[in-house]
Amino acid sequence: MKTPELLIRLRERYFAFALRVVDLIVRFKRTTEKMFLSWEKWVKPEGHIALEKLVSRFPRYLTPPSGSVRCGPGWYPLVWDLCTAIEAMEHLAMPRIGHFKAEERLGGLFVRIGSRSSIVQELAKDIEHKATAICSECGAPGSLQLGHGFAKTLCPAHGKKRKPQKAKPAPLSAELAAGEPLLLFLDTEFTDFDYPQLISIALVSESGESFYAELANGWSPEVCSAFVTAHVLPQLTGGDFFQERSYARRRLAEWITSLAVPVRVVCDAPGFDWVLMVDLLHDAFPKNLYPAPIHYYSESFPGLFELLQKAHAEAYDEFPPHHALHDAEALREAWEVMKEHLHPAILKQYLKL
Repeated sequence: MKTPELLIRLRERYFAFALRVVDLIVRFKRTTEKMFLSWEKWVKPEGHIALEKLVSRFPRYLTPPSGSVRCGPGWYPLVWDLCTAIEAMEHLAMPRIGHFKAEERLGGLFVRIGSRSSIVQELAKDIEHKATAICSECGAPGSLQLGHGFAKTLCPAHGKKRKPQKAKPAPLSAELAAGEPLLLFLDTEFTDFDYPQLISIALVSESGESFYAELANGWSPEVCSAFVTAHVLPQLTGGDFFQERSYARRRLAEWITSLAVPVRVVCDAPGFDWVLMVDLLHDAFPKNLYPAPIHYYSESFPGLFELLQKAHAEAYDEFPPHHALHDAEALREAWEVMKEHLHPAILKQYLKL
């Protein structure tokens, strides 16, 4: 066996042994806690663990700003076990840890701990590995589930609840489909391209009506890309536009329905904008909304490309880009320029009406 391979094998065996030793220490610690300490405060509950109880049990690790837990309740027991192990090691003279961050990203549990101890880092990796097979909602056995704008580790029961988001919306009724649709220009801002979580959404109609909302939950600044942190977050409007997802969902569905005519969405990134909008609407998909968007792709018209790009840029003279409402307005302006220069027959084919 070559030397590098031997060293790898020895390292794996060392960490496996170390984790077993830590597990024995934790088991002993739990036994003594049950015997000598207050049950309500110290002993790990069976089954469900409230976030408040978790944080109150380990305030030094989990209290902001140095500590935080942003994951589903099904993973709270894993965080409790990890904190117990770290506490036990600190009692055995290991240097105290610094920051402690446990958050849900890309459907998995990401743990970051400020410690130079290789054992602590290995414990964190072990918890992350265990989380890949545990439902983040309830703690039952689970697996990674992918859908419209989300990735989560869920059990079959909770995974089934997310299935409506994958289903295609019901087709328009014959009465609505008979009319010519009003176009709605859509843009969204989201956390990053790898695991997009909706931050804000805007729609602007051909006739000038608009909808705009910024979501108060379903995303966090910590998971945003560097670009989003620098160019999107500083432009958020806040105030009355800052809304819970459930409230924004209801407002959006009611606004689209109130237009009282068939409507069809136009967007330049349907793989993100449209998918995130459908995910937000969930089971409140309006009956007058076409079940598929129009993909505005200016590169489809090489002869108009420079003209369309100029129209898009001029729309930002007053307001900067990377704000969903401004971008939706700019998309509408570019679309109007395209309509002026396209033969009606080509435009009709492009719209697939």
